[in-house]
Amino acid sequence: MNPLFLLSGIGMMTVALVAVVYWKVGQSVLWRLFAWGALAWIVGVGVKIIAALPGRFIVSGARDSLPKYIAEPLLWLYTGLLTGVFECGATLAFAYIKRIRSASYKEIVAFGLGFGAVEAFLVGLGSFMVLLLAILIPDKLPEAMVKAMTSGSHSALVIPAPIVGRVTAILLHAFSCVLIVYAVRTRAWRWFWLAFWYKTAVDGVAGLMHLENLLTDISTLGMWVVELVFLPFGLVGLWGLRVFRRRWEALDRDTGDRRQNKGNQETRITGRR
Repeated sequence: MNPLFLLSGIGMMTVALVAVVYWKVGQSVLWRLFAWGALAWIVGVGVKIIAALPGRFIVSGARDSLPKYIAEPLLWLYTGLLTGVFECGATLAFAYIKRIRSASYKEIVAFGLGFGAVEAFLVGLGSFMVLLLAILIPDKLPEAMVKAMTSGSHSALVIPAPIVGRVTAILLHAFSCVLIVYAVRTRAWRWFWLAFWYKTAVDGVAGLMHLENLLTDISTLGMWVVELVFLPFGLVGLWGLRVFRRRWEALDRDTGDRRQNKGNQETRITGRR
């Protein structure tokens, strides 16, 4: 196996670190905001893994009892809903923490970047370690695993593909976190449901690819096609972050005006007394 493929894992970890450090230095936010986001990801994904344990029975049961044209779309939706329910649910729970609910825009983006960066770093680390072991001690790994990594017609051009995928994922995680905290703060729940179906759609597409074995023996071109399929979700996330920056700033101004008016009213009442 070509050691150059280790660069994919290194690149994914680098993307995670650069995203966090860039926002930390550029916006002067506290490390704890990133840590809160990372913890929300750990909780959400941890619960999702537990909930997905009976997944193979659900898949086989649906395929045995339903026509394929019904079973398969339902299973894609099921895969997406695992993410929508548990990742968005964990973010929603953390959004009720006072420090997060009252955060500024740059702080809540830090929370979202922490959520996405921990995933990118761990995925990159896992990829790097597995490939390193396959290079150093292939005889110690399961034969099926080594065969899966060495099969296919991959060239070095595939190396940046998963890195692009992590950039996309970080953007969509950050945007969904912004949507959910904004929904809690404004009590406008349509924004939570937008985040819910946004992330459900992303992993619904991933479920389609996985369940239909579209990622088996995939070529270099195929890897790039996969990333290009998900790229629009990341672009929506980038666009949404820009839009909600203006919304958040307006919300902060309104909150500040209400507090000032309340303070003025209390001052007038006190003066009358």
